[in-house]
Amino acid sequence: MTQLRMELYRKPKEIRPGKLGGLVGSNPKGETFGFTSFYMTRNGEPFIPVVGEFHFSRFSYLHWEEELLKMKAGGVHIVATYVFWIFHEEEEGRFDWGGSRNLRHFIDLCAKLELPLILRIGPFCHGEVRNGGIPDWLFGKALEIRSNDPAYLAYARKLYREIARQMKGTLYQEGGPVIGVQLENEYMHCGAPFDAWGYKSGVHLSSGQGGNAHLAELRRLAEEAGIRPMLFTATAWGGAAVPETDTLPMLAGYAYTPWIPNQPPSREYLYRDLHTDPVEPVNYDTLEYPVAYCEMAGGMQVSYHARPLVNSASVEAMTLVKLASGSNLLGYYMYHGGSNPIGKHTYLNEAALPKVTYDYQSPLGEFGRVAPSYDKIRSLSMFMEAYGAMLAPMGTQLPADQTAIVPEDTDTLRWCVRHRDGAGFVFLNNFQDHLEMPSREGIRIELSTPDGIVSFPRRGTLSLKNEASAVLPFQLRIDDIHLVSATVQPLTRLQDDKGQAVLVFYAHEGMEPELALGASSVVGATIAGEGAVEREPDAWLIRPAAGKGNSVRLELAGGRSATLLVLTREEALQAYKLKLEGRERLVLSDSRLYVKARQLICTSPGRPDWKVCVYPGVAGGVQLSCGKAEEGREGLFHTYALSVGAFEPTLDIRKPSARSALVRIEADWPEQVADVFLEIEYEGDVAGAYLNNRLITDHIHYGEKWPIGLKEFRNELEDGELHLSITPLRQGTVTSFVNQALVERFEGVEVAAFNGIRAVPHYVSALVFGR
Repeated sequence: MTQLRMELYRKPKEIRPGKLGGLVGSNPKGETFGFTSFYMTRNGEPFIPVVGEFHFSRFSYLHWEEELLKMKAGGVHIVATYVFWIFHEEEEGRFDWGGSRNLRHFIDLCAKLELPLILRIGPFCHGEVRNGGIPDWLFGKALEIRSNDPAYLAYARKLYREIARQMKGTLYQEGGPVIGVQLENEYMHCGAPFDAWGYKSGVHLSSGQGGNAHLAELRRLAEEAGIRPMLFTATAWGGAAVPETDTLPMLAGYAYTPWIPNQPPSREYLYRDLHTDPVEPVNYDTLEYPVAYCEMAGGMQVSYHARPLVNSASVEAMTLVKLASGSNLLGYYMYHGGSNPIGKHTYLNEAALPKVTYDYQSPLGEFGRVAPSYDKIRSLSMFMEAYGAMLAPMGTQLPADQTAIVPEDTDTLRWCVRHRDGAGFVFLNNFQDHLEMPSREGIRIELSTPDGIVSFPRRGTLSLKNEASAVLPFQLRIDDIHLVSATVQPLTRLQDDKGQAVLVFYAHEGMEPELALGASSVVGATIAGEGAVEREPDAWLIRPAAGKGNSVRLELAGGRSATLLVLTREEALQAYKLKLEGRERLVLSDSRLYVKARQLICTSPGRPDWKVCVYPGVAGGVQLSCGKAEEGREGLFHTYALSVGAFEPTLDIRKPSARSALVRIEADWPEQVADVFLEIEYEGDVAGAYLNNRLITDHIHYGEKWPIGLKEFRNELEDGELHLSITPLRQGTVTSFVNQALVERFEGVEVAAFNGIRAVPHYVSALVFGR
């Protein structure tokens, strides 16, 4: 048995105004954002926001609203986006703000959908864009980029004035969504490949000159142009420059890093107190600011020389570890991938990266692809939304053995606690990048709190599976309930039809559900479905069966009642908290969900039949945009079994050679089909997809199928065919020598083959409740 013990310290985390304490932004509705030295506030309450990076200019503007709604349904509170200079002024003096470069349209959509926005406006952005976003023509000028050279600042001023025109009237204090602006990126820390150089690889742009003096000049130029946001942000890792005034320093965490050859296991999955002990040196007093991440890996872009396959469990585990370690703002780079636009004179990608695709293996990817990580981090975002006000002021406490752990240690169980006044959460992690962690059996945790010993579980032991991470609550007062301990993870909170509290948890594999409730707060407990209730002298011990068909009704000491739901892990990954018919409801579905106006939009990749479960239910039935629904009940949930009719797109595939495939696909899709994805399995080095002689996307092979969403190209597909081309992977020896010109001779086998090309319809139906 692994016995874990900790005595919780009694002194609470010191929280003071900090450097940003005087910064309060309010809008005409009276809504506010602010900061302490430890957390952000929303309308005066502690708040742990989730920030999702989505580059508008890397996605078709025709589908921005749908993708932003998917982000919102996924638990994103704030959107962040780059404004890449080279995308908008590829030719000097000719700014392009149209189509998918229409910044104002993107800002207005964020306003419409009530999504606050952080703009990262450069001039230097990086973002794996050509020259880090600096236009080629600027290098023909006699100036020093990323410096206070007056000639460079003159061009920066023109850029900011153009951006300001697009932003006019959109700042938070003006009633718009823009709450923050980042000037520059990783300044005084790193540059980007100098792709305009062209003579050899490995030449990089300057990391910057002048430190905070240059950032001060950029701020002056921005404010002079009318860009005066509630706050500025700065990328602060690697010793980067960080201004001290009205600027939130933000951090990064990556575990799959192409810029580190033969990367060892990273430190990103070890617990630490980030507020006092950041992962790497920084140029600011960490105790004066909240721990905030703007670039926590939502995936990783594949490069030609480094092709990491990012485990979706890594994104969930990193979120949990950073949260446990004291981060009170969690930003994903990328949350949503996309495609680089093609320039007028060249491709706009960074060297050695795909020319077009910027899928990034992110939760939402190129063409709107949904990854398993989307579901995993959505469950954590629901937890932060429900319990963030409690969690945000809680300090991190590490067990004594945790500070000595190195990433290569697969023997020591990784855990820590966040608490305040003896109440909080235990965090467990059993994931480490680049290593296989063993499953843990026979774990027992005991905490000494001011209100007594708390054990997980009360009797027996629990297990933690390989790659699993978990959050277990203790000594919390929630909606008149004293939750002493639980071996189930909090998911969300809501209210039933009578305004009574509903607490939703889920059970991890290997952890039998158990909730101990203080006897003084509960006078009775009744199981609906399977499970057991036991009355102990000091607590009610509830062991419900996991699953949406079961629930527990509590009678509380104050005369109110409450409901406990314990879902399975699979059900939790299908769970959304959405506003339907004027109130928040818990919705479970094996399809993908988001809400648009009164409609619940359901999309189902590859399956024309799926189920939607809603609690509390909606009276008055349901209307569907297409298909039919069979209504039913399962426990407390109203259920709808949907069927929209199968569709098999016609594919005509010709293969002129092993390296090429010509694909004609039926473009006349029925109403129940929102999109069709090609899923391509191939062997080779890299591949490209061409339509009407235009490269629409490409792929560097890294072991996964190659997905291509077709709805954006549907009209062109009616009369055209898609050309898929593979550059072969060489297995053999290349000999090179110079004979007037460079000569290469290859001896071996060239591998290029299509192993499968199939069309997967993505079905859709919109539900309106309460007809």
